[in-house]
Amino acid sequence: MSVSAIFGSRLVVPPPSSAAPPRLALGGGLLIECSSRPQKKATKHHMKTRPRKSRPSDIRHGPAVYPPLPPLPPEWSLVSDAAAVPTPLPAVQSE
Repeated sequence: MSVSAIFGSRLVVPPPSSAAPPRLALGGGLLIECSSRPQKKATKHHMKTRPRKSRPSDIRHGPAVYPPLPPLPPEWSLVSDAAAVPTPLPAVQSE
């Protein structure tokens, strides 16, 4: 298996002679070249290719406004975290 098959890009090994100019190498003397066609990561790709609003009616359109939620029924009540911890039940002894 070749190194390029593992990393997916071409790797260049600098020549062993000292006449070559020094290059920034990543451990072991290997230099990774930049990809000629880099791919965008997920969020950056979605931001670049998202649908744009082009019609004036869409551009002026604001977010939806919903009516407020009705109050909770009386049988529902809010409980704090300290009161929400259940108490252990007593052990049942069999006769």
